[in-house]
Amino acid sequence: MQRKLPAFFYPAVVLIAAALADIVRAAEGPAVKTVSPQKTTIRRTSSQPATARAWHEAELFAKVAGYASKVTADIGDVVKAGQSLMQIDVPEITKTYEKQQAELSLLEHKREQFQASVGAARAELGAIRSEYDRVQALIKTKAVTKRIGDETKSRYESAKARLVVAEAEVKSAASSVMVGRKTLEGTEVMLQYASLKAPFAGVVTQRSVDPGDLVRNKVSSDGTREPLFTVSKIDVLRVTIPIPERDAVWVKKGDIAEMSFPALPGETLKNVVARRSGRLDPKTRTMAVEVDIPNANGRLIPGMYCKVEIIMQEKMALVVPSEAVRFDLTGSESIVYVVKDDKSILHVPVKIGIDDGHNIEILSGLNGGEQVVMGMLGRLKDGQEVSVLSN
Repeated sequence: MQRKLPAFFYPAVVLIAAALADIVRAAEGPAVKTVSPQKTTIRRTSSQPATARAWHEAELFAKVAGYASKVTADIGDVVKAGQSLMQIDVPEITKTYEKQQAELSLLEHKREQFQASVGAARAELGAIRSEYDRVQALIKTKAVTKRIGDETKSRYESAKARLVVAEAEVKSAASSVMVGRKTLEGTEVMLQYASLKAPFAGVVTQRSVDPGDLVRNKVSSDGTREPLFTVSKIDVLRVTIPIPERDAVWVKKGDIAEMSFPALPGETLKNVVARRSGRLDPKTRTMAVEVDIPNANGRLIPGMYCKVEIIMQEKMALVVPSEAVRFDLTGSESIVYVVKDDKSILHVPVKIGIDDGHNIEILSGLNGGEQVVMGMLGRLKDGQEVSVLSN
C-alpha cells in the first residue's frame, strides 16, 4: 500500500527548488545583457521651440491730423509697394500750400523784375563808362573843362552804385525765392503724408481706421500707440530659434534645419540656417539663429508655433547605446563594462563624443569587437563574474 505524503510536503519542495536555483544563479554571477559597438551615422542636434514671423512687418501711423476721406485697403488685401491705403483730408495744410504757392510766385516775379533792373543798370553803366573814358582823354588834351569831367565822373559813379544796388536786390530776391521753395517743399511733404502708402509689397494684416474717422496718432486704452495699418511680407517667413549656450558653439550658417508645425501634422519642412547672431542673450543665455521658410502659397501664418531641429554635425562613428555608458559623480569621466572571454567584468574608460539621446559616440577605448553591458542599474565590480543573457 502506497503511503500518502503530508500536505505540507509539496510547497516545501517548491521552496527548496527555488532556493537551489538562486544559489546556482549567484554562483554564475548577475545576469546581464550585452551589445557590441556599431559603426553608424550619428548626429549632433539641437531641438528647440520657435515661432514663425513675417519676413518684414511695418506698423503705419498717421503723420498728419485730419479726417479719413478714403480707406482703400482692408485686412487680407495684397498690396504693392507705394500703393495708397488711405487718404486723409487735411484742409488746413492744403490752404497753407496754396498760400505758399502764391507767395512763391510773387517772389519769383520780383526776382525777375530785379534781374531786368540789373540788365538796365549794366547797359547804362556801359554807356556812361564810354562817355567817361572819352571825356578823360579830352581832359588830358585840355579840349574840355574840368567841370565837364567832374560831371561825367559823378554820373559814372552813380551808375556803378545803381548796379551794385540792383545786383544786391537780385541776390536778396533769389534768397527769398530759395526760402520760399524750401518752405513749399516742406508743406508738399506734409501733403504727401496725407496719403498713407504701403512701404513694401505684402499683405494688410491689421486695420483700425474707417472712412470719416478723425485721424491722429491713435492711442489705445492702455496708453500704447495703435497703428492705422499693419503690412506684412509673408511670401517668406523667418523662424528665430533660441539656441542654448551648450549648442551655440556648434551652430553655423548652412546647417540643415528640420521644422515641424503642429498645424501641419505629419509634415517636416527643411531649410538651412540663414543667420546667427553670434552673441548670447545675457538674460536667457541663448543665441538667436534664423531660418527662412518660403511661403509663396501663404499656407504658413505668422505667429505659428513650430519645433525646430538643427543638425549641427553628422558623421559615421563607433557608437554604443546611451544606457551602456556610466559616468562618475562629476560627469567628467565615463566608463563602460566590458564582459571578457572568461565572463568577468572589465572597467574600460572611454572618451565620448556626440550624444544624440539614443546612442553615444565612442572616440577612444573600444574598437568594436567587445561585449558591452547595457541597462545594468547596479554597479559591477572590476573582475566580477557575470552570466550573459542571450539577445
